[in-house]
Amino acid sequence: MRPIAWVIQKLGILKEFLLQVRHFRRDIQLFLIYNLFSNVGIGAFLLIFNLYLVENGFSEGFLGIYNAVSVTALALVAMFMGPLIGRFGGWRCITYGTMVFVAASAVLAFLNTSVPILAVSIIAGAGTAFLITPIMPFILQWERPEYRATAAAFAFSVNSLSLTLGSLIGGWSPRLFSNLFGFEIQSVESYRLALLLGLGVAAIGLIPMYRMADARLRSGEDEGEFAALPELPPTRQQVRRDIMVFAGATGIFALGVGAIMPFYNVYLNSIGARPSRIGMVFALAGVVAAIVCLLVPVLSKRFGDLNALFWLRLAPAPFFLLLLLTPNLVVAAIAHIMRTATTSMSWPLDSGVVSQVLPARARASGFSIRSGFWNLGYAISSLIAGAVIVTWGYGPTFVAFAVCSAVSAGLFVQYFRSHPSRQNLR
Repeated sequence: MRPIAWVIQKLGILKEFLLQVRHFRRDIQLFLIYNLFSNVGIGAFLLIFNLYLVENGFSEGFLGIYNAVSVTALALVAMFMGPLIGRFGGWRCITYGTMVFVAASAVLAFLNTSVPILAVSIIAGAGTAFLITPIMPFILQWERPEYRATAAAFAFSVNSLSLTLGSLIGGWSPRLFSNLFGFEIQSVESYRLALLLGLGVAAIGLIPMYRMADARLRSGEDEGEFAALPELPPTRQQVRRDIMVFAGATGIFALGVGAIMPFYNVYLNSIGARPSRIGMVFALAGVVAAIVCLLVPVLSKRFGDLNALFWLRLAPAPFFLLLLLTPNLVVAAIAHIMRTATTSMSWPLDSGVVSQVLPARARASGFSIRSGFWNLGYAISSLIAGAVIVTWGYGPTFVAFAVCSAVSAGLFVQYFRSHPSRQNLR
């Protein structure tokens, strides 16, 4: 097929995919709007807060401690999200968790001493768990089965887009506030206002949450699709094994990601990138991820979800290994874009595999435990990586990412390829 014809064909598939959004349930459509706004705050914080800490005189070692404390709190709360969602419902968990995240993060923007920062980071991390952990359970509960895969892919695409907007706000607003108020671009004051602006946008996401109907008024373990779905045949032992492999593979992958991501904006800054350029790199990564996420159903159908997942997880590793030999901004930007895009594409794939093999009532717990393992692995890795970077530089963390990506993908694919309910997968 000629390149132009291929592009036209793919655009047609993409258009057909986007048209399916009209058939999503109203609460799911509102949930996607919520994700668009709420993740702006996360995106701005991911980009700016480390720079804010560095500007206050903290080293990468403290950055590792901060991320470890915050993400450990997130992980511990995420472990219990399954029962919490069953008891209080996804809507309450997400809505009140967003309020906690915004409030605690706003307090962090005014702190400049270590102990208060670490104390409040526990609250902010706990609030973040309520934003990110219930995404797949919420979609599985409130979307019709025939549209769940599409809704999941679209949700991760929206997340990437909102993180992009957060990166743009975080990257360019220090320059804006510098022009408006005469602050230095790289200053505590400019970074603080950038953080608060991002959080203000995130708070707007509460509006669509309050406009929901069924998801807001009904709560508990029998809400949504769970009320109509009977338990499936797998034994408890099989379910536990499936969840632990799902969570374990995710935790291994998190060890690799946690070794680089909490410090990557500082790394870019260390090789000559200013905040605005760092924001552009993060934003471009988010735009690419948002677009390619929409192609996940096509890749799954064409290559099989496990095959697609395996190669997506491995794809960014060579670029990070190349940074060992060529530590320049172009290679670093490409590595970040590849990692962001392929990770965003892989989430709906592995989530789709697991949602097919787990009984309906085990899914919330499965995704909660997965989220806990992800954040626990991320926290442990960031704590170790901070000390490693101070002593040996960034090279060992790039190697760790490549190794963990390969091990995680191999474990997940090998296990679920031979799963009794997945024998027909390619």
